[in-house]
Amino acid sequence: MTALGTSSPPVHTWSAAQLTTALRETGALTGTASVTEAAAEPVGGGLLADTFRLRLRYAGEGTGPATLVAKMPSLDPTAARTAAALSAYEREAVFYRELAPRLAVRTPAFHGTLPGPGGTPPGVLLEDLCGIAVPGDQLGTAPVGRLERARAQLAALQAPSWGDPETAGIPWLHRRTGVPIPAQAERYARSWASVRDRFSPALGPAARRLIERFGQVCSDWAQHLPGPFCLTHHDFRYDNMMFSADRTWVLDWQIVGWGVPLWDLAYLVGSSLDPSRRRRAERDVVRRHAADLAARGVPAVTEEWTWAEYRRLSLAILLVIVPAAGTVISNGRGDAMMLEMLRRGTAQALDLGAEEFLPA
Repeated sequence: MTALGTSSPPVHTWSAAQLTTALRETGALTGTASVTEAAAEPVGGGLLADTFRLRLRYAGEGTGPATLVAKMPSLDPTAARTAAALSAYEREAVFYRELAPRLAVRTPAFHGTLPGPGGTPPGVLLEDLCGIAVPGDQLGTAPVGRLERARAQLAALQAPSWGDPETAGIPWLHRRTGVPIPAQAERYARSWASVRDRFSPALGPAARRLIERFGQVCSDWAQHLPGPFCLTHHDFRYDNMMFSADRTWVLDWQIVGWGVPLWDLAYLVGSSLDPSRRRRAERDVVRRHAADLAARGVPAVTEEWTWAEYRRLSLAILLVIVPAAGTVISNGRGDAMMLEMLRRGTAQALDLGAEEFLPA
């Protein structure tokens, strides 16, 4: 019924019957109503997926959502290969279907899946929040109030799963820490080599030295990060959230996993604030997070431990962004975002003396 994408196959397609089935199976469609038409327009600027807003029309008695967001596997070959290596599309679908209903963190409502183009993994149908919320902008700097609301959502994600063996045993959760990752350092080095000439002029000598030194030991660093462990978003940044006047939604669960808690907090603060604002705010943010976790029943969390782990995990931005820079869609906003995150992330790690935690 609807097709969007390039002028040659594969393209994104979906039918009225597929949309009707998905909505009915997830309870979003009532009575005898069925989808008759879906007008689609591209939205967002995701680097691993193609996202559309669908405006739906129905026949029959009953109700269904007027609009949906369809997040589909990317048609860009580089992005698709990266997502396939991470099982990103499959993981996000199973997250929304199986894990999100059990969590206190707020996410868009899940309305089913759609087949991906050309036999690729499925895309997800999600609640359209655009009428009630606005997205964060990674190229800006997060207002303090929004940063605090995001931090509170993070505590709601972490506390119930903290050290929980049942959650740890979920097989599809992504592991980036505490386990060996084959060829991790090689991928980091290869990606940095592909973007170094493009990015280096905007980074100072100390930042470039840190990126290259960390690349030599990143695999050892990640494998031997100390626990405890909990649910980890792994890309918990301002772009991946939406905000209304009083609510916050967390998006993009493609690499949700089992990891070290301060990864997400250090990543959020370091990537969301320009360095001068981050230096003024981060002690208070870490203090509130430690207090929030303790209030939610997490044992043995002290401000001193949380601050030390925050310093250690300030290197997480490099471990995400450097490998991604050479393996996802290259476009104007994507490159600008990655460069800004590298600028902020290297400043954060250098300010906090994170090199202290690097293996010899």
